[in-house]
Amino acid sequence: MAAVKNCGYFYNLEQKNMTITDYMTIEEIFSRLYEEYGESKFNWQFISFSNKSFVNELKKELGDNDAFIMDDVWAVAKCTANDDVLFVNINGPWRIYHLTYSSNNAEGFPRYIEFADRKEVGEYWQNQIINSFGSLSTGVVDN
Repeated sequence: MAAVKNCGYFYNLEQKNMTITDYMTIEEIFSRLYEEYGESKFNWQFISFSNKSFVNELKKELGDNDAFIMDDVWAVAKCTANDDVLFVNINGPWRIYHLTYSSNNAEGFPRYIEFADRKEVGEYWQNQIINSFGSLSTGVVDN
């Protein structure tokens, strides 16, 4: 099972209630987590691809020379509990950035967690729910 690196920290993605597969789209992963855990535990919302405000903010915070934003980047989802935003780069990684809303960031900011693919994103989200609330689901969906 994959581990996710966060600026030197690793998260174990082994513990899970719901299986997230390589074949699931990010929309399917999002929907299944929402159905399994409910809005009170799964606190992410999709961002319209036409909404460029988060991408513009990320560019402001990272500066013009950051390799992640030199290619096409889209904001995919926003956590409603904090300033975390999921971005995807057309050529590779997915990243959750904790936006600071400042262009004068100290070294190492804004912080991010990088994922190889959408499956790792889903597993990370699920692991965060389990770590915060335990392994109990809402019971809304019985698959």
